[in-house]
Amino acid sequence: MKKNTFLILLAILVLVNLTGLFSDIFYPDSALYAAISEGLVSSGDYWNLYVNGVDWLDKPHFPFWVCALFIKVFGPNVFAYKIPSILFFFIGLFYTYKLAKKIYNVQVAYIATLILGSSLHIVLSNNDVKAESILLGLVMAAMYYLYELKLHFSIKNIVLAALFSAAAVMTKGIFVLIIFYSALFLDMVVHKKYREIFHLRWILALVLTFLFIAPEIYALYVQFDLHPEKEVFGKNNVSGIQFFLWDSQFGRFFSTGPIKKVSGDPFFFLTTMLWAFAPWAFVGLYSLFLSIKKLIKKSYSQEYITFFGFSVMFLVFSLSNFQLNHYINILYPFLAILIANVLVNHSEKLAQKVLKISVNTYTVVFVIFIAALEYLFRTGRPFVAVVSLLPIVILFVYVNFKKPPFQQKFLVLGIVTTLLSFIFFNLAFYPKLLGYLSGTKMAEYTKTHYPDHAIYTNFDNWLLDFYTERPILYIKTVDELKQEVHSKNIVVTCDEDFLTELKESNIQYKVIEVFDNYRITRLNLTFVNHKTRAEKLAKHYLVEIQKF
Repeated sequence: MKKNTFLILLAILVLVNLTGLFSDIFYPDSALYAAISEGLVSSGDYWNLYVNGVDWLDKPHFPFWVCALFIKVFGPNVFAYKIPSILFFFIGLFYTYKLAKKIYNVQVAYIATLILGSSLHIVLSNNDVKAESILLGLVMAAMYYLYELKLHFSIKNIVLAALFSAAAVMTKGIFVLIIFYSALFLDMVVHKKYREIFHLRWILALVLTFLFIAPEIYALYVQFDLHPEKEVFGKNNVSGIQFFLWDSQFGRFFSTGPIKKVSGDPFFFLTTMLWAFAPWAFVGLYSLFLSIKKLIKKSYSQEYITFFGFSVMFLVFSLSNFQLNHYINILYPFLAILIANVLVNHSEKLAQKVLKISVNTYTVVFVIFIAALEYLFRTGRPFVAVVSLLPIVILFVYVNFKKPPFQQKFLVLGIVTTLLSFIFFNLAFYPKLLGYLSGTKMAEYTKTHYPDHAIYTNFDNWLLDFYTERPILYIKTVDELKQEVHSKNIVVTCDEDFLTELKESNIQYKVIEVFDNYRITRLNLTFVNHKTRAEKLAKHYLVEIQKF
């Protein structure tokens, strides 16, 4: 691939991922994390994490600190919350490029970067932002400097490797170290370089990593270990430090911690990858098969860092009981490098055939799916669907039937297909879909009409919490509400059940506004179809109550 071609595709990739900044925050996870981050800023307390006014022990602090920094500068808005994840995603692309170039060559680096940046769930995660985009950037930066440390012992490499590793640990948990050191050490085992495993550099890197996670340890100690009287997960004497070092992730994997699932599906992440890593899933599986084949045949000519960087943690995730589809996003950079190496450095015709089948299959699926979605959902922006789909169809025909001379024609088709598809998703589908989240509209209304009123809610209204720039007071029953309305006028956001309770009480209220709401992460055909959508919509109410 020529450098100019790479730069043009990269520029399109960057622009498409930035289009996610134009749509509102997703619910529930993104809204929850945004509310927590904004809470740090509004309270001025950056050590304690709260949800609905209650101590919250789940995720580490680093992503909230980063988002809080941007919210402090730009205010509580979509841009401030989403841009850190986008920037860390770009860091992940950069270090994927550097690692691929360092291990192989610039051609592998070009292709790996574009494959990663055009994978379906990667682009989606830059709109529905959680912690994975931040983690992806940290993981690839840490992996690059650890690989550099393997090649060159230096203070710079040790410090940077430990710093990025520590930030990754403070983003998702201690388990991320498995990715780094299984990749490095198993590659050494395969190449029979056993003595390198016990080199002082790895001990120093690990020691520094644990020193750099001191802010997280301190924050957990201050909020939880220093206060054994606090009730967390329904019990007292809960150690935040123990939760962070073990229960947060390993406790979930093995269902030994307070957050657990009874069972998992060993094929969950394999089936997830078939859609999440579109349009590269088939060629990704083929690349893994080739690595396993060479490993069995004891072909040690290639590196196995990227293979083990993907496969070990993929296996751990697959065997665990707690499974969410976004978990494996952080492994896709390693798979992208594997694919790029197969396509660039292997002369096997089968790899090119698999690439052709993979890209063509997903391209057809994308076109049919988007056309059907626009027809059923009615985004109100059909021209965006046309602008997205028409170039894909033209390029598909040209690539398959006109026999263009460039070698990477199916790579270009796959990249363009995903990126143009997300023009439709980010600029047409998601803006309309997110309009069915009541919290955002409630926040706009209350900021305009009730800027000085206390606001209460009886459900998890984190979007309202984030956008209103003031604390939202959570209540569970009408009896709790009665204790508040004696002294002041209040505004309540509530669901239909709570409104029924209000009707049966002696409290005088006035319904100010009614908002449609839908749990958008649970799409089904009845909701997607504009003719039957009303059947699935819940009602949320904005109610004004005068003091007694």
